[in-house]
Amino acid sequence: MAGSQHTQTHTKFQYRFRFLALCATGSAIIHITASDEHAARAMSPAGFVMVFTARLPAEVCHA
Repeated sequence: MAGSQHTQTHTKFQYRFRFLALCATGSAIIHITASDEHAARAMSPAGFVMVFTARLPAEVCHA
């Protein structure tokens, strides 16, 4: 099979990132599950200043 591609299925490590989300009207604690902090910040809500507070192991379910 010279033309076929082999793809390995590696599960990325997932972490639960905890942020303190600040805005002009208040603050909130937000949890985002992602593989790294950069990805977690990319998923954060717009209009908030995100202060990193913790990286926790996430529970992984293998189906």
